[in-house]
Amino acid sequence: MKRILLVTCLSLAGLSAFAVEMPNPIVPDAGDTQAPRRTLGRVFQKLKAGEDVGIAYFGGSITAAPGWRVKTFKWFKDTFPKATVREINAAIGGTGSDLGVFRCGAEVIAQRPDLVFVEFNINDGSPTNDFRKATMEGIVRQLWSSPTKPEIVFVYTTSRDLNCKRVSHPAVAKYYNIPDIDLQPPLVAALNRSDLPKPTEAQLKNPKLNWKAPGQVFISDSVHPNEMGHTIYTDTIVAYLKTQVNVKPSPSPTLPPPLVTDEFATGRLVPPGKAKLAGDWEVLPRDEKNALLKRYADGTINARKAGDSLEFEFEGTAIGLFENVQKDGGKFDWTIDDGKDQPANNNYGGPKGSKHGKADTALGPYFARNHYTLLACGLAPGKHTLKIKVLEEHDKTSTGNRLLIGYFMVAGAK
Repeated sequence: MKRILLVTCLSLAGLSAFAVEMPNPIVPDAGDTQAPRRTLGRVFQKLKAGEDVGIAYFGGSITAAPGWRVKTFKWFKDTFPKATVREINAAIGGTGSDLGVFRCGAEVIAQRPDLVFVEFNINDGSPTNDFRKATMEGIVRQLWSSPTKPEIVFVYTTSRDLNCKRVSHPAVAKYYNIPDIDLQPPLVAALNRSDLPKPTEAQLKNPKLNWKAPGQVFISDSVHPNEMGHTIYTDTIVAYLKTQVNVKPSPSPTLPPPLVTDEFATGRLVPPGKAKLAGDWEVLPRDEKNALLKRYADGTINARKAGDSLEFEFEGTAIGLFENVQKDGGKFDWTIDDGKDQPANNNYGGPKGSKHGKADTALGPYFARNHYTLLACGLAPGKHTLKIKVLEEHDKTSTGNRLLIGYFMVAGAK
């Protein structure tokens, strides 16, 4: 099946609309006898009835940008003006499903979504391992255990090389019969246009751009779409949404046994005040005026010098930090219990069985932002103690030894 999409293209003379024949954006299950993917009929029933509908956008910077998220939400608002359509923007740049699975409850489920777009494939590194299946299915299992049991759509963006793998995320989508939209094929198809804009002299000289990459015309750097790229993404998604307006609703979802593990089905954020602090820590309240602090609803703790330490007792099998990287961010050592790592499982991926390490919260080549470190997963069930100590050394890009923690990330508790 193919669809004709109207795609807006930036040309040298300005904006010109052209029709591009796109492949079906839904990843096919060729020769598969599995049940068909779930529909969005429940969502569109409420929209057509003029009811309250929450639409969540859960992902990284490509979703956070004023691009496909804003454009598709506008389509919902314009198409169903009698409905009360709420946007739930739960996107954070530079983050993957291994943070998302801990944010899901507070930042998505608490907002009562009816539909959740999940976009983490790029920031998850176009994964092929079981760890990324585990974090993605943790998101699914949390959403479908929540009061609204929302419909879910996985969205796969791409890079300028137009060769991103689709393995771990589609495996989860297929197992749970979740529709998924691959936005790479529409860009590949659009390359056949004869009227694509040519790069300007300034663009050719820009060292951040690679015009040997086939998809650079659609991408503003290596992965973030430009206006044309976001428009193609939008039109592809809207083409799918239009097929769902009048379909029969799927029954309310029920959970099968886990594909990989239910470890992350209990992922949650724990306030930093639960830790025992030693040294020169600041305990800061929530700051609504500070863009980098207001996300931490329970305030933050901020180590100010080398030697500052903490202990945090938790029950579960996975632990991490939701933290900030900052201009004076420092390095820290951490241990769990006896600090002896469990045998490595390279095929699984992620920090499975890790019990010690070193981490850094300096800016490096980037900028101040909300970030995270997943320290360990796959620990033995039960109670554990995390110990952290700020080190004397720090990265050359840092001016200090600070460690700002907004939450502990905990999963695996029964």
